[in-house]
Amino acid sequence: MACPTGITAGQNLKIYLSRFHGNDRCIKITIVDEELTLQQNRLKVGDYESDWDRNVLVCLEDGEPCYILYRLDTKNDEEDYQYVYLCYVPNDTSVRNKMLYAATRATLRRIFGDNRIKLEMFGTVPEELSYQGYKNCVLSQDARAPMTEAELELEKVSKDEAQMRSQMQNNSATLPGLNLPVTDDLAKNLDKFKSGFINYLQVKLDTDKEELKLWDCSNIKVTELPGKVPDDEPRYHLYNFQHDYEGQNMWKCVFIYSCPGYNSNAQVPVKQRMMYSSTKASFLGCLEQMGIEVTAKKEITDGSE
Repeated sequence: MACPTGITAGQNLKIYLSRFHGNDRCIKITIVDEELTLQQNRLKVGDYESDWDRNVLVCLEDGEPCYILYRLDTKNDEEDYQYVYLCYVPNDTSVRNKMLYAATRATLRRIFGDNRIKLEMFGTVPEELSYQGYKNCVLSQDARAPMTEAELELEKVSKDEAQMRSQMQNNSATLPGLNLPVTDDLAKNLDKFKSGFINYLQVKLDTDKEELKLWDCSNIKVTELPGKVPDDEPRYHLYNFQHDYEGQNMWKCVFIYSCPGYNSNAQVPVKQRMMYSSTKASFLGCLEQMGIEVTAKKEITDGSE
């Protein structure tokens, strides 16, 4: 399932949705400064078929993801107009924006009202969201056999997961199984950590370059570990904890994901939280493939934990 992003409707969208706009055919919404923001609303001229391409396609810009709510001419049982919910995420959109728009899609649907949405469409090129694309989608939906609620939910989960994987597939990796690239320095020090030359390693996710890089590596005592946790942004930590068990010297590899809490003074951007959270499982899988056995995992909000 898509993870929650913390993004909510901006003031201009709230004001718009609080009023009735009987002459509007569609509205375009984007994510700006971590808020769902109304970019434009377009008036209806003819019926929804003839209005489609001249309203929808003009809203789609190269490299700029957006949501579009397109009003049909039919109404639901509550006498509200029905809408087609379109999500446009071009292939050249940055990874973090692909993830952000995918994860926020359900939020906007809830804000607007599930009962008003008749059909949902997703596209990476304008042709997929054209009127012909809409007709193809309707035909495909009509051809499907009736499904139970459980089957529909399972199908939605599968689509969300497949979409997320496809959004990440173009990103190179210098370590097996990792969705984001890593720096050579990090790769070398992961080998050193595996071999026991260092017992502590800290990884930073660079959201601008969309890569994982080494932030700190050293040999430290366990009492020094809390001081390594930054209080203003997330990090991944690996620590080889040495201890005695029944007279034998043992090592225990601990993975720690630190991220300041929502109630802390640190204002961690939503995109940064999302990328750390979404990349964690892939990073752990990569460590396993490298032969680094993580025996304990912990998530904390500050070093005192």
